[in-house]
Amino acid sequence: MVDPTVTSYRSLRIGMVGAVVALAVSIGFERLGVDCWQPSISGYYYTPVRAILVGALMAVGLSLVVVKGRTQVEDALLNVAGMLAPVVAVVPTTQVSACWSVPPARFPVDVDTFDRLFAATIDNNMVALLVTGALGLVVAAVLASASPGGPRSAMARLEPATRWGVQGAAVLLAAAAAALAWWPAFPLWAHDLAAITMFGCLVVAVWINGRESGATGQSAYRAAYRAIAIAMVAPALLFLPAFAGFAHRVFVVEAIEIVLFAVFWIVQTRQFWTPSPRTDRPPA
Repeated sequence: MVDPTVTSYRSLRIGMVGAVVALAVSIGFERLGVDCWQPSISGYYYTPVRAILVGALMAVGLSLVVVKGRTQVEDALLNVAGMLAPVVAVVPTTQVSACWSVPPARFPVDVDTFDRLFAATIDNNMVALLVTGALGLVVAAVLASASPGGPRSAMARLEPATRWGVQGAAVLLAAAAAALAWWPAFPLWAHDLAAITMFGCLVVAVWINGRESGATGQSAYRAAYRAIAIAMVAPALLFLPAFAGFAHRVFVVEAIEIVLFAVFWIVQTRQFWTPSPRTDRPPA
């Protein structure tokens, strides 16, 4: 009989791919009702795709936090990406066009015309995320206090990257709370900043997997991961001035990033179908 822990691990990883598939199907179904595409995948927030888009990003964020990386650094990167995914979900993009099967009442143009409902939704959802994140840190602190030697001893026993990750999470939550409270343009910029940082963390995590696979003699996986990482960076070329007139370049970049990360996730799931202890090797 397979260990239930292993079964849960496998199901979680497969479920994350399922969330991406559901998003693709939802966007495809919406496309059947119109003759155009939104300028970005995030733009489908303003269409009937919204629930699936938000739900998929929430599911992906949870999976990235829960699934532990193979190294300290990879784990920290996945945690940061996982924390940012819900922000991408609940703070809508402003890159949207009149391409929908059912039009919304209004869509954002600038701070003054930002729809009140969307603004209230952002405030509500971000407060929920921040409180949940803060409670998570409180629970971690309580558990540390209950360990032998108290919180100081518990922190001292943590691996350096894990310790930095906990401290970084606290800083990220504080910065997000401050931005939400005092930065008027938060609704217009938070989505893009979170998305860019999230994808950046994922690219580095993929590259680290290539490094680790090479260090353990798995050359085929090393080549695959490094090819995926390079392919994830390449679409950034679409943001050069030469492509400024390409209205759907953000959509294309987002689609490529999502597909490539899904490919990475599938390959990594195959590689670690049977979980093994994490490793921590010096950079190659």
